[in-house]
Amino acid sequence: MSQKGSILVVDDTEGIRTALCRDLRRLGYSCMMAADGGEGLEKLRAGDVDVALIDLRMPGMDGLGLLQAMSEADLDTVPVILSGFGQIPQAMEAAKHGAFEFIEKPAHTEMICKTIERAMKHRLALRRARVMANLAGQWRVAFDEAPDMIVLLGADHHILQVNRAMVERIGRPKEDLVGEPSHEALCRSDHLPEQCPFLHDLRGGHRGPAEFAQKAWGGYFEISSASLGEGAGRTRGSMHIVRDITDRKRAEDQLRNARAEAELLIGSISSVLICLDEDRIIRQWNATAEQTFGIAATDASGGTLAESPIPWDHGSIDAGLTQCMAEGVPVRVDDLRFTRPDGKSGFLAVTINPLRGADEHNLGVLILGIDITERKFLECQLVQARKLEGIGQLAAGIAHEINTPMQYVGDNIRFLKDSFSDLVELLEKYGSFLSEAEKGRVTPQRLAEMAAAAGDADTEYLAEEIPRAIEQSLEGVARVTEIVRAMRDFSHPGVEEKAAIDLNEAIASTITVSRNEWKYVAEMRTDFDAHLPPVLCLPGRLNQVILNLIVNAAHAIGKVVGDGSEGKGIITVSTRRDADWVEIRIRDSGCGIPEDVAEKVFDPFFTTEEVGKGTGQGLAIAHSVVVEKHKGTIAFETQVRKGTTFIIRLPLFQDTGPQKPQGKETTHARETANPLCRR
Repeated sequence: MSQKGSILVVDDTEGIRTALCRDLRRLGYSCMMAADGGEGLEKLRAGDVDVALIDLRMPGMDGLGLLQAMSEADLDTVPVILSGFGQIPQAMEAAKHGAFEFIEKPAHTEMICKTIERAMKHRLALRRARVMANLAGQWRVAFDEAPDMIVLLGADHHILQVNRAMVERIGRPKEDLVGEPSHEALCRSDHLPEQCPFLHDLRGGHRGPAEFAQKAWGGYFEISSASLGEGAGRTRGSMHIVRDITDRKRAEDQLRNARAEAELLIGSISSVLICLDEDRIIRQWNATAEQTFGIAATDASGGTLAESPIPWDHGSIDAGLTQCMAEGVPVRVDDLRFTRPDGKSGFLAVTINPLRGADEHNLGVLILGIDITERKFLECQLVQARKLEGIGQLAAGIAHEINTPMQYVGDNIRFLKDSFSDLVELLEKYGSFLSEAEKGRVTPQRLAEMAAAAGDADTEYLAEEIPRAIEQSLEGVARVTEIVRAMRDFSHPGVEEKAAIDLNEAIASTITVSRNEWKYVAEMRTDFDAHLPPVLCLPGRLNQVILNLIVNAAHAIGKVVGDGSEGKGIITVSTRRDADWVEIRIRDSGCGIPEDVAEKVFDPFFTTEEVGKGTGQGLAIAHSVVVEKHKGTIAFETQVRKGTTFIIRLPLFQDTGPQKPQGKETTHARETANPLCRR
């Protein structure tokens, strides 16, 4: 494995995989490739991979499926999404499934490498976090399972908690001991109250180790005592550890490790953590608070919260603190505005939690906060995205279709740029060598230097790769040109003036524009009438009707074939002339339309899609455009689990009066309707 790390590129486009892996290897990374999520998962399980660059839209197992499989397999490879399908919902869905970062194609290799470096650091941090989590669990068990006797006392010297060793030593249940005065429960008649080893003044913070004899316990013991904290001139309580003298060294080491683990755990908390005593004086200020507010713990601790320079809404926090301490219940302060260290505004989600002693005495509060600025930003973006859902879905598909070839075009051009520099340097050396040769000054050492220079330039590799890079770039440019031309033809202004158009060419452009919607689940077949005359219509609106029907066909097929990994369906689009009419047929091999909803498919807002997925407007708009705007007809033929054919008829001539709508022609198969079928 390379010293810089191991990378797996999972993408269904060969040009992207090869170009990206080539650049990564040149930068010192070990790189593997996979054409889909299934192959990528096998390679992740087979070897130790640091970072996986994953495309979202792939046949078979897609990017989200691979993220979920990685999570279920508990792989510690850091996934990074590298996709041209760059909508915010997809980015959020990827983040939910564990994606470290979302990079939109086309992306420069330098940016990808920087992301890889951050991902590798993140992987190291995750491994350390797992170790710390294990240590924290061990610390929690250590209290009860420790061979030393441990007791926690409140400020009034009543027992807050005892461990199992103390319970076994005293011979009484823990429930009976908690809440009792320590002298009566632990020392009995062995000591007077002033001599009791558990009743020392611990305002200094710590006392011990000190030896004492205890008849009831049967021997000599050593006690180390520590204050649980100070406030208003008195301790909040104390912790006492009692052990046999013979176990001193072992117990001291165990306690030291436990305390270190606890401090490490607190320092690793990713939320803002501020601990206040009952006088609202800051007693704890973790590293996340330092980073979030730009205030060091040494500057924050010791003062009251109201006097602290925290750049947030002190009024809201003060009200929350008052309620929390008065009612003894957690209080939430949502969307709390604050100023980040860079001067920009941000938002916090804050929870104020009461800290109570065993006697319900108020010990203070614990403030936990999470920076939700990015989440708020994404929520705002999501609201805007939903407003443009229809346009955004189409734009995302077109962007994916364009970004895919542009990715490897860009990679190849950067490769050609680097290669050209190497060749120019080599040619300059050849020029100098030629000049020396003409003067008869070439020495064997000079010949060896030229041979070494040719080897460093790797001319054989460049001679093989440069033509391939040029060919791939030309293919990518041709594909982008085709998509742009189709988009131009598709995007007629939505004016109310009709124009005579080549219907076949308009439909072909719509098929190209919608390719990202159907290519994973269906094969597209066309049967155009080559002798079809120009058709007078509203180009933009008619294109939208064709687009809606093609997308509906793709969705219907998707309900039958799933993601298309086991086989695809078929969409057939045909045109023909029928006397003074032109007929467009869009046929799919999908699930068909159930008989009980066939009469409602053209009704506004009717949909069988799940909430949030369908608006019920697509076919209603298609009916309005065809019948009202073009004086034509739209009908369909369907069979459940066989497929559906939508038939659009448009008049060729303006003097042809409107034809009575043919209604919803159906040839329903008498089968049980598929409840998953929707239009």
